[in-house]
Amino acid sequence: MYHYFKTAVITLSTALTVLIPTVAKAITFQFDWTGQIAGFGVTGLFSYDETQSYTDGIVRTNDLDFLNVSFFDPQGNLLITYTDNHLDAGVNFNFDAQTKQILQSGTYFDPDGINIGDGSRSDGLTFWSKPPQSSTPHVHVDDWMDEFGFPLGFSSHEDVAFPTRTTQELIDTGRVGETYVDELTNLQATGEFAKVSSVPEPATLIGVVGLGGFLLTSTLQRQKR
Repeated sequence: MYHYFKTAVITLSTALTVLIPTVAKAITFQFDWTGQIAGFGVTGLFSYDETQSYTDGIVRTNDLDFLNVSFFDPQGNLLITYTDNHLDAGVNFNFDAQTKQILQSGTYFDPDGINIGDGSRSDGLTFWSKPPQSSTPHVHVDDWMDEFGFPLGFSSHEDVAFPTRTTQELIDTGRVGETYVDELTNLQATGEFAKVSSVPEPATLIGVVGLGGFLLTSTLQRQKR
């Protein structure tokens, strides 16, 4: 349930393939993440009914009206967009409606973890949170079949982010990919989880046009980085 795009210039016709549905009383958010080592990017949009009550204030995968997720390479080119990702097997998405934060510190299959993109973690791109054996919260991007052929950023992953560890600390492990280790400059920076921001309502045709601009702007910003 995903579409491939091989260009950094996203036209309105492309944007129309990832429509924002018009849902009564729905609230929409966008999220954005950049990898700590290689600079891969993950950008998305999700929506849910803000008039409903949710257990412990957490909006779960099945509560979403829609979830669209895009993956960018380190140069800012759009690789894959997964539309209606909340309907795909294995996807795990949990949003705290009170703090406006996506839960990402747990293991990818847990209620406080994340597993989006290729939810089956088999032949696509996945953004997912720490493996069971780790005690340090972190997130990864993985190209499971090495379809795009990018060099590894950290250990066996295309990219990672450790919010509690600096880039220098990751280099000191000896697990940073040789392609990137000499290019890293902000060595005292720590990684980040995906950040959330609100999207103006209503999500009508204007919202669809806005989505095209949103994706294009995200791509251009990543190219400038």
